[in-house]
Amino acid sequence: MKILSLWMTNFMPFKGEQRVDFPTDPNMNVMVVFGDNMRGKTSVLNALRWVFYGHAYGRHLHEIPGHMLLNSEAAAEGDFNMEVRVRYEADGHIYDLRRRASRKDHVAIPSRPEDMPNACSLQKDSMVVAGNQVESEINRHVPEQVSRFFLFDGELLQEYETLLIEGSEQGQRIKEAIEQVLGVPTLIHGRDEAATLLKNAQKQQTKDLQQMHGMTAQAERQGGLQEREGAQERDLAALRQRLKETREQREALDDELEQVEAVFRAQTRSDELAKRQEGIVARQDEISAERMSLAKTAWLELIQPKLMTRREQLLDEQARVSGNISERARLESKIEDMGQLIAKAKCPTCGQEVAQERRAHIEAQMAEFFAKSRALMADGEALGRVSADLRDIGRLAGTSVGEALRRLSKEERSLSVELTKIDNEREKIDEQIRGYDTEAIASRRRLRDAMVRQEGSVEREISDAEKDLKKTKDDLAMVSKMIANLPQARARRSTAKVALCLALEKVFSGSVERLRDDLRKKVESKATEAFSKLTTQKKYAGLEINENYGLTIIDERGEKVGVRSAGAEQIVALSLIDGLARTGRAAGPVVMDTPFGRLDTKHRDNILRYLPQTTGQLVLLVHDGEIRRETDLAPVAARIGKSYAIREVTPRHSKIETETL
Repeated sequence: MKILSLWMTNFMPFKGEQRVDFPTDPNMNVMVVFGDNMRGKTSVLNALRWVFYGHAYGRHLHEIPGHMLLNSEAAAEGDFNMEVRVRYEADGHIYDLRRRASRKDHVAIPSRPEDMPNACSLQKDSMVVAGNQVESEINRHVPEQVSRFFLFDGELLQEYETLLIEGSEQGQRIKEAIEQVLGVPTLIHGRDEAATLLKNAQKQQTKDLQQMHGMTAQAERQGGLQEREGAQERDLAALRQRLKETREQREALDDELEQVEAVFRAQTRSDELAKRQEGIVARQDEISAERMSLAKTAWLELIQPKLMTRREQLLDEQARVSGNISERARLESKIEDMGQLIAKAKCPTCGQEVAQERRAHIEAQMAEFFAKSRALMADGEALGRVSADLRDIGRLAGTSVGEALRRLSKEERSLSVELTKIDNEREKIDEQIRGYDTEAIASRRRLRDAMVRQEGSVEREISDAEKDLKKTKDDLAMVSKMIANLPQARARRSTAKVALCLALEKVFSGSVERLRDDLRKKVESKATEAFSKLTTQKKYAGLEINENYGLTIIDERGEKVGVRSAGAEQIVALSLIDGLARTGRAAGPVVMDTPFGRLDTKHRDNILRYLPQTTGQLVLLVHDGEIRRETDLAPVAARIGKSYAIREVTPRHSKIETETL
């Protein structure tokens, strides 16, 4: 399949008719559309979604109501007609598909999707296709189930990371979408049909057993299990419906809260500033109290110079007295040693007697030391008085009152400046959130949080209910086998039918698992092939797939790479998409919106070289932050067949024009 042309009339930002021709040369199959954020790149993607399937999506893949797709400027001028038209080639035929939406006659201004119903028409080789055949004709070439691999938003690539998380609700939904593309549901439907046939056969078998002598107990047991199975299936269906409704309400709240998230953050910031204001005012009161306390001792500031002079004198006196005490103690120790030497008349070291001349010399030295010792004044009481005076002066001198007052004044000025800034910021915030009910927003957030918890609770209930239902089904199968072995029941046609349906269900169940395993292996192989071309780390051995179709990088040692960068995650996601696309559909067009947001230039070059070789047409919707048209398109320059730029006319009106690269 190849897209030839796309027309958009009053669709989203594209006022009036806008036409885009797609490249058709297989050797120049790349189209680049440049556009700033909020100018209409995603709207081009949505135009294709809407014309093929009647849906357009906003953030988080939530559907945009039909009446909100109409260009607001055209509506303001009274033009309520919207149309998207696409011409494409498939299987040797030319198709012309149109989807139109117009305001109902009795509606002044559309405010609900019902106010602007849409209708679809299709021509095949200029021949009108009957209305009841249009959808099946589209599904032959671009079924909606494969649209996530035909039209995808690069900003949502990270959703594929959830496939690695066991039990992830989002991962489970993506897995189901993947298996839908790969054809698994066909066998699942077959298995479910076989289960329905089995249930009917068991009911007939129970009726037959009730009419047979001696089989009442088996009939009652089987009937009881069938009733339990039916009740459990109804309960499980109710739980799943409850989960669906809860999830839809929570997602609606998410969308609603996202629109006022800035208001909530502003209110939260205002509350934080209010608390800081209270703290500042409290500290200012403390400073006033401290200043009053310091004022009572301000007179000490006047005698500080005299106190410092007296302190120096006392320190000198303290040093002198302490020195005298130490010196006198040293002399007295020497006198004592000399007295012992004279008394014993022997040297304490060598034991020899001291000569008379030496003794006389020592006695003279003792007298000299004794005189010096008596001359030293070493009054311990005087030292105590000096130390006490120093302590008193220390208490009086302490920290300078003036210095303390200056410190408090500096802190007070700083707090006053901060308080002024806070007042200004809160004033701006009040202006920003004026008109919003911030308490209602907070209440909605609490409700959303409660619904998240409720979702988790219902999911656990569903898990328990599924286990109980499985046990009941296993018990029923066991009873059916037991009955089949009883001679009086074996001859009954219903028993043979139960055995046949059990075998049929087993065949389908086994086929589902074998198909899943086979498809996973194929996807893993093709994704690994793509990954080897896209990644810049050539030492990686490849990718390994799990039951959810999540891919893990395997390094050169055969070990799993646990921590991956944002860029690596995107490369793995692109590899998965390419592997799925080449497993589940023939090569065709791929339209990528903002695909390079988290990639470095080398990975970007690899993608630009690889994807044009694996797709029939590659359409890149990019902004200048992703691609510098002068340099970054070099790897694919020779394959660019068409290039466009989306330009702003007004904030509500964009125009798409041919761009020369």
